[in-house]
Amino acid sequence: MKNLWVEKTKYGRMGKRAAALLAVMIMVLNCGVISAWGCTGVYIGKDVSVDGSVILARSNDTQGVLPNYIDITERVENVPGRTLPVDLAKTVWADIPATTYRYTSTPFMDSAKVEKVFGRDVAAVSNEYGVIMTMSVTAFTNKKAMDADPWVENGISEDTATELVICQSKTAREAVKVLMALIDKYGSAETNIALIADQKEAWYVEMYNGHQYAAVKLPDDQVSVFGNEFSLEYLSDYDESITSKDLESLAKKNGFAEYGKNKELNLFDTYAGPSVKTDYAHRRTWIGHQLLSSKYSADYDLKDDYPLCFKPDKKVSLENVFSLMRNRYEGTRYAPDDTGRTDMRVIGTDTSMSVHVLQVYPELPTEMSCVTWECVGPAPYGVFVPISNAALSVSDSYAKNQPYSENGTFDDVNYPYYTFKEINTLCVEKATCKVYGAPVKAYWEKAEEGMVSGMGKVLSKAAKCEDKDEAAQILTDYCNKQQELAFADARHVLNDVRWYMSYNCNTMKNGRNPETDEVYDTLVEIDPLDLSKDKNLNVTAYGR
Repeated sequence: MKNLWVEKTKYGRMGKRAAALLAVMIMVLNCGVISAWGCTGVYIGKDVSVDGSVILARSNDTQGVLPNYIDITERVENVPGRTLPVDLAKTVWADIPATTYRYTSTPFMDSAKVEKVFGRDVAAVSNEYGVIMTMSVTAFTNKKAMDADPWVENGISEDTATELVICQSKTAREAVKVLMALIDKYGSAETNIALIADQKEAWYVEMYNGHQYAAVKLPDDQVSVFGNEFSLEYLSDYDESITSKDLESLAKKNGFAEYGKNKELNLFDTYAGPSVKTDYAHRRTWIGHQLLSSKYSADYDLKDDYPLCFKPDKKVSLENVFSLMRNRYEGTRYAPDDTGRTDMRVIGTDTSMSVHVLQVYPELPTEMSCVTWECVGPAPYGVFVPISNAALSVSDSYAKNQPYSENGTFDDVNYPYYTFKEINTLCVEKATCKVYGAPVKAYWEKAEEGMVSGMGKVLSKAAKCEDKDEAAQILTDYCNKQQELAFADARHVLNDVRWYMSYNCNTMKNGRNPETDEVYDTLVEIDPLDLSKDKNLNVTAYGR
């Protein structure tokens, strides 16, 4: 744990990230395929979640080896004069209040900062006042809107905005306003989507270009799933909204405003539209709608539009969200694990840097109302572990921050990220996903079942404590134990996968007559990995 970081060292030019993002955008528009900034976002309203919590989820995706960990930043009381960087180059700094709030986060390790276009990026956060936030799902704006209000090179980005917002916001609504004030003052260096919630309400924010944005209060009885694309159409569809002052006038003045029902501005058609719609993003939006509502059972078509919010067929559990974040189009003709297709951008991708699911419980004491379920590395063959916003510490393993000097060192002995990254790398291919991946996935799902059940019991127990310190210790002990169990098991699982994969290694795939060694036409079928043979695994210990 540490106090809010304020070191003013140069890291690189923000222009590199903006240029890289622009190149990605051009690639999308030209061919519909990209290899970076491929996040997926999820919202589950409290009235339609099984346990009554608000749930936000996001995969933090891009190609590469970019390790992350779990961190706690402590409250700072009445220390004026501090700042945080606005841009990655650290050429612009924003003042922060004299008192800033305690929060958990899931940032990159220092060893990842050698990469050209990434900073700290706290990714998923929850603070002591019960505010949760994740940013960003990158989205794309049409050329006319970008020309009218271009990105600001030294403006805010996903790497900096979340920390600036969460350290000074007591409510979700305040967090939205802080984010918008930052855009008004400094401009935005990227095109992003943010999700923010507290015990009373949840908000969705679309950031279109240099200075234009729109935020809506999300309905409690609906859900959202979206790929890298904007979804807002009409603000009148939502009870409350907040927008940039020139959102409509800029579009009208520059001739790209599009109007629809009741002559109201259609935000999607105005700031995005068909020209930036891609299979890469839209197919993930489709599968999310299909999984949660039978209303969207039709086969995928890029021409179909999907609303930002919709009602699910039944209440959604935390485990349902974990499964959604692992989805690889199973049961459809797009499933790469069945078809071997290499052109399918799935939700549960092996290019995730991390995946996180955040909860906030309306009825719990504010200081213990939030739980972040963090999967360091890709989700398909990884596991989600809990960290409470009341936690006093993080487990030794998950708290380790690999130093800058160790960039390029793939250390699966000391850091959970690397262990889970390699498990996914070994299991994710079509040739390996069923023999090795399926047993690993099933094991982690069983572990998560125990952790989720146990977390509910521990939260109930902690909420009854009159002593807040005692409650915090109960939550800390539970979360840290689950984290350490997961890392210990991950090392054994990785060993088992490596061993069994090496045992089965044989480029001669055809079967042979055991007596004559005559080669058959049929291929050898390898039995799936049996993790039950490893007596070192701790699946029965989770949740205790």
